[in-house]
Amino acid sequence: MAFAAVLGFFSKPIFSPAINLITDFVRIPGGSVTAGVSMLFIVYACAVIKKFGTATLMGFTQAVMALGTGFSSVVGFLVLITYTLPGLAIDFVLCTPVFNKLSLKSRMCLAGSCGVLAGAISTNMLYYRLSLIPFLLFYIFGILSGFFGGWLAYIIIGRTPESLKRGLIK
Repeated sequence: MAFAAVLGFFSKPIFSPAINLITDFVRIPGGSVTAGVSMLFIVYACAVIKKFGTATLMGFTQAVMALGTGFSSVVGFLVLITYTLPGLAIDFVLCTPVFNKLSLKSRMCLAGSCGVLAGAISTNMLYYRLSLIPFLLFYIFGILSGFFGGWLAYIIIGRTPESLKRGLIK
């Protein structure tokens, strides 16, 4: 869990410059698009561990890392909300029986989308306050990137050896 949280946290700044070239052009914050990449690690860990609270704890861990490393210098302690709510959304989709009729692939894609959407909504409410068109683009790009992150997490689970998965879920 901790390793996946760290990977998710540090993957976002790696992809941000390339993503920001696109998002700056359409005048929306790039965080919603790069969040899909970082969410894939949280979705992966939550789907493998299958315990409610896994993703929430990982989001909180990432928030503490953001505070400790100074990545949250602009928003400060609000990062505790904007990083933890996506984890809660992922936990809800993957660890409650509400979505059990969906396939694992569908739930993981939905979990990634809901995670990014929860983060996008909280960041927009707390500090962006975008007008209508950027607001809609922000959410649409975020939902798509979360879907893509969930899909990649599903592919990674399919390639993870069973022995490693059993070792993770003791």
